[in-house]
Amino acid sequence: MKNKKSYEVTIIGGGVCGCAIAYHLAKEGVKVALVEKGDICSAASGANLGFSVLSYRQNPITLKMAQDQLLVLRELSQELEIDIEYAESGGLIPITNQEELQVLSSMVDRCHEWGFKEIKIVNPQRANQQEPALDREKIIAAVYCPLEGILNPINLTIGFANAAKRNGADIYANSSVIGFEITNKRIKEIILPAEKIKTNLVISAAGAWTRELINMVGVDLPIYYERGEAMISSPVSRIIKGAVTDGILFTEASSIKSMIVGACLAQSASGGIILAQSTTEGEDYNIQNSPFGLSLVARRVLSFFPALKNLNIIRMWSGLVSFSEDKQPVFGFLDNPTNMFVVTGFHSTIGIASAIGNMVKEVYFREGSSYDVSAYSPLRFIKKSSALVKGDN
Repeated sequence: MKNKKSYEVTIIGGGVCGCAIAYHLAKEGVKVALVEKGDICSAASGANLGFSVLSYRQNPITLKMAQDQLLVLRELSQELEIDIEYAESGGLIPITNQEELQVLSSMVDRCHEWGFKEIKIVNPQRANQQEPALDREKIIAAVYCPLEGILNPINLTIGFANAAKRNGADIYANSSVIGFEITNKRIKEIILPAEKIKTNLVISAAGAWTRELINMVGVDLPIYYERGEAMISSPVSRIIKGAVTDGILFTEASSIKSMIVGACLAQSASGGIILAQSTTEGEDYNIQNSPFGLSLVARRVLSFFPALKNLNIIRMWSGLVSFSEDKQPVFGFLDNPTNMFVVTGFHSTIGIASAIGNMVKEVYFREGSSYDVSAYSPLRFIKKSSALVKGDN
């Protein structure tokens, strides 16, 4: 094996979250390693739709993070020295029936209670002003948020990674973690296929692979994943203005179904129209596309946007997205090993990745966090598990 390198922090996971963390630490002079089992941005971040959303955040904290990130997103292209193609072009959620209207009206009310007033329910005519190609005869209302937008998730992730490298971070791409050496409840070394690296702190930003990774240190967290499918057309003239998310997803998501299908779409800066999403339960890290699921997506999209009937689809893909048992983020230290920090389960991470990276930096330097994320500690699951075991005895 090679001579062992030593780092203050090692981040496992080369998606947008891991790369943002690496950047925020490296630019403060921390000696950082970023370890990724494949290429940078090769998993969920590379499959992301690129929606920067505020309306359907999990809780008031992540909503506030998304609001605060608006100014950051507007400046990130310059900061990262890459065009992230951010466009604050508005977001729309078409509503087709009373059930969707009830659920989404409650969501809007909740946002208002949390201090976000820019979101509202609008009539079909106003929805048509936002998306002229939308067949307004198919909807009864819509949720509209002018501050939502789209960006290029690949450019954003690569931008964070390259900026981290410019600030001295080492990136170990195509390097799977195969084990850890632990002494006195602390990880001392990370075992890679070709070498071992010493580290003072390990940050897991492994997304769908979080549970598998954490199992290596003898801890089991209820982290799961689902598979989302999407496709993109060849470039066309501007048809879709902003980000469109199907209202059916907010009612279907609470039902027990093997596949959830809705119409999510946006048009990239280069003109390709992104069409999504078919969501199924994740299994064996399978990222194969299902022609059946995407055909249902196409049918649903055309019911709203008949002008898209002649699109030429040039690529299909799928990605695995992690979520926790209680559908809330996981952010914090394990109690054994004590120097492992877990970050996963944030919804629509693309829009708040920089905030997550900054929060980790604050924790590292003991600055106190900009947001109260104490409720997201992974220890909530470990304590619950211990209580269940005691109750069984």
